[in-house]
Amino acid sequence: MFEYLRKFREHFPNRKFFQVIDKVYEMRNLNDAWKKVKSNRGCAGIDKQSIADFQKQSEMYLKEIQRAVKNGMYEPMPTLRRLIPKGDNKFRPLGIPTVKDRILQQATKNVIEQIFEMKFLDCSYGYRPNKSAQQAVKQIKNYIDQGYIWVIDADVEKFFDSVDHKLLMCFVAEEISDGKVLRLVESWLKAGVMNKGKQEETPVGTPQGGVISPLLANIYLHEMDKQVANIDSIQLVRYADDFVILCKTKEEAERTMKPVKEILTGLKLRLNKTKTKIVNVNRESFEFLGFKLKRACGKVFVTPRKKTIDKFKQAIRRVTWRKQPVKLDEMIGRLNSVIRGWGNYFKIGNVKTMFCRLDQWIRTRVRTFIEKKKSEYAKVRIPNYVLKSEYKLASLITLIKPHSL
Repeated sequence: MFEYLRKFREHFPNRKFFQVIDKVYEMRNLNDAWKKVKSNRGCAGIDKQSIADFQKQSEMYLKEIQRAVKNGMYEPMPTLRRLIPKGDNKFRPLGIPTVKDRILQQATKNVIEQIFEMKFLDCSYGYRPNKSAQQAVKQIKNYIDQGYIWVIDADVEKFFDSVDHKLLMCFVAEEISDGKVLRLVESWLKAGVMNKGKQEETPVGTPQGGVISPLLANIYLHEMDKQVANIDSIQLVRYADDFVILCKTKEEAERTMKPVKEILTGLKLRLNKTKTKIVNVNRESFEFLGFKLKRACGKVFVTPRKKTIDKFKQAIRRVTWRKQPVKLDEMIGRLNSVIRGWGNYFKIGNVKTMFCRLDQWIRTRVRTFIEKKKSEYAKVRIPNYVLKSEYKLASLITLIKPHSL
């Protein structure tokens, strides 16, 4: 199926994709989408149908989805609004679609992502196949090593709440002329949210939490990528709505700010004035995707930012709390999941010394959990090799590969 899309573009580079909906509702694609949604788990939407409920009659439900889409009768339900803490006493609104909507969004994403991947630029790293946050950070480091020491550390104000539906649909329609697919995408944008039992309209924005939302964000911001890439002597690195622009001189950075603001204004977006700043990495650090970057003594140092480390330690404290009624092997299993998840993300940085200190601190927490009491002798009572071999405790330092950055 996807090979067909690639060949179509090779033979007709300037033509739109006009027959797409049948690829979306193809049963093989719907089954693949269902497997993906099931693996991601997640809670029920406003219809209260859980993954487990859907699985009991998945074949029947998938056929219902296929029939409704094929006949043009599919109507998405409003997303369920949930507020997720994001620090500083602030919350991020999350929209939870129903399981059926998540499956169809995934099925649609499977198809149209292949189309837009053919045009996306290399400066975009967020939520794309074979792209990652770590790659974005490494690319920034490479640019700094090449002399791009002036950084526009940009922050788009309330991006997901500000996406203009008409503009977004125009960008989607640049590649796809299939009216059924366009109506399907627009129906998700207009579906509304259920907030505290009341349905609210969504005249702008795309809900965070929707399976297709990251792709729509990339389609929308691809227009920015194209225009910023045409500015001379600068480099752009973007991950979803987070981006930095790197320049070689202060004058270039200051000169670049004006067209960037104009480009975003054309997209009905704006920079957050308090969070957007120009930084010289030889003098001060800047943060991107949880990392802190600074150049010193001719070398770029990449480390987790302080807030990220604090959150990691809070998570470790919760898992290793001595008074919780869980068995040791269950606690170790949860702990290893936290250690590996956090460590694998940040291992690309200059973290060897930090990981060693954190490992020592974690081992002390585990020892006190095992003994169920605080003890000044806990550091030596159970040797490190016993924690590793007998208790199967994971270690941050072992995750580091030589020359990772």
